[in-house]
Amino acid sequence: MIYNKLKGIMKERNYSQSKLAEKLDITTQSLNAKLNGRRQFTIKEAFEIISILNIENSNDIVEIFFTNYIPNMQQKIS
Repeated sequence: MIYNKLKGIMKERNYSQSKLAEKLDITTQSLNAKLNGRRQFTIKEAFEIISILNIENSNDIVEIFFTNYIPNMQQKIS
């Protein structure tokens, strides 16, 4: 489970996967795949999630989106 921090924030804010998926206009299955690292969030989705969940802590934003994204980018470059 790659996005544990995001899942914790969702729980704190009372957002189920289906509720967040609806706000993002994607399927629950697509959101689940992204939360479990089988797919990546788009930049647009990342910004929407930050806004929807009111994530203000920049350290949380970096931990959630960039620590997961950068290793995948390095794999593609190699």
